Amino acid sequence: MAKSKIILLDSDVISHFMSTAKIDVLPKILSPHQLFIVDDVYRESIHHPIFDDRKQELDNWISRHKIQRIAFPWNNDKIKLEFYRIKKDSPQLGAGERACLAIARYEKDVIASSNFRDVANYCKEFDIEHIGVMDILTIAVRRGIFSNDDCNKFLHDAIVINDGKFPVAKYEDYRPTRNLDEFCTPLL
Repeated sequence: MAKSKIILLDSDVISHFMSTAKIDVLPKILSPHQLFIVDDVYRESIHHPIFDDRKQELDNWISRHKIQRIAFPWNNDKIKLEFYRIKKDSPQLGAGERACLAIARYEKDVIASSNFRDVANYCKEFDIEHIGVMDILTIAVRRGIFSNDDCNKFLHDAIVINDGKFPVAKYEDYRPTRNLDEFCTPLL
């Protein structure tokens, strides 16, 4: 059985799963790994242009599934300095992405983010595990939680409701860029 890891969720992943009404399935898909939300990501996640009750929905989800909400470790000088270095070098990244990257670099956590343009390069440079929404959908299919049709509906809804950007229009056209076997252990 695969070793349980800590997965730092970025706001885009949370937002896509909330907007498609699949947020309650996310912990099951990524089980047995622990899902963490850094406070900066939480603050970004409670805002959405068409969902007024996002904070309450997110709080309820965190409580229902015992998701760990964590403060940024300002007392860790390495992580704090990395956060500010990323801010200087990549000002287009939000505070939540910067927080996840800085923490993951030194804590060796996994990042779940759909921002492949900026986040993936950083993760590759510092050997940080990274999974995106398409990878999460692949894990769901391999574990028998979603069908291909479920994934296509998810993509459609995330694009229409949440202005999602994905590398493919149809789930069947996606090919993971990394081995996801460690995330695809059968459910008990």
